[in-house]
Amino acid sequence: MSDSGISISPRFNGAATLTARSAEIQARVDNAMKRMNDHFERCEPALTQSRYRDLLTKQGNAPELKPSHAHENPQERMMKAARQWVRFDHLNRLNKIRNVGERMIGKDRVLER
Repeated sequence: MSDSGISISPRFNGAATLTARSAEIQARVDNAMKRMNDHFERCEPALTQSRYRDLLTKQGNAPELKPSHAHENPQERMMKAARQWVRFDHLNRLNKIRNVGERMIGKDRVLER
């Protein structure tokens, strides 16, 4: 049996070189991100509705002023925008958690002193 066709992925190599502290931090970051995703799944409708109300107050009630031949529903468009905005905020929060974890591990700075 030849090992020439088998290659180890960079992700596996990265996981194999983690120290105990780095592995613990990575596990904590993964746990925090999982909890954040679970919380987001539960609260996404309420957050979207809140963002939709904010958009309505900023836009006013002008969506009724559309031509009769328009097929686009302004309420649906604004609800999609609110949903996208909420998901974008969620991704920003996840990126902040990931960046803090990487700083704790020391990936973005050289620790040679």
